[in-house]
Amino acid sequence: MARYKVLNVAFVALLVFALMAAPYVSATISCEQVTNWLTPCITYGLFGGTVPSACCAGINTLNAASNTTEDRRAQCNCVKEGAAKIPGLNYDRVNELPGKCGTTCPYKLSHDLDCSKAN
Repeated sequence: MARYKVLNVAFVALLVFALMAAPYVSATISCEQVTNWLTPCITYGLFGGTVPSACCAGINTLNAASNTTEDRRAQCNCVKEGAAKIPGLNYDRVNELPGKCGTTCPYKLSHDLDCSKAN
């Protein structure tokens, strides 16, 4: 049980570091904001289980802040680059999150996602 908690904390720390290291884009949404809003979702993306309410709040906040195509493409790039740096992240689980939180996402996260097509 203690090992699980140590791994969980390590993965969360890794994601936060990976997303904060991602380059900033010229939209009104920064990768730092995306990281802050989506960090509560990491545990679900790695291990499944119950979606934390803070995760849904972060997704809804991100969607509300994504007013333009440029914003949605910026968030897409931040999420894609950060997710690629997380070993063991289950993209199918990640793609379930908007539906589980009662919202939508303008793209399906994948390793080969072309964020320039996000609308």
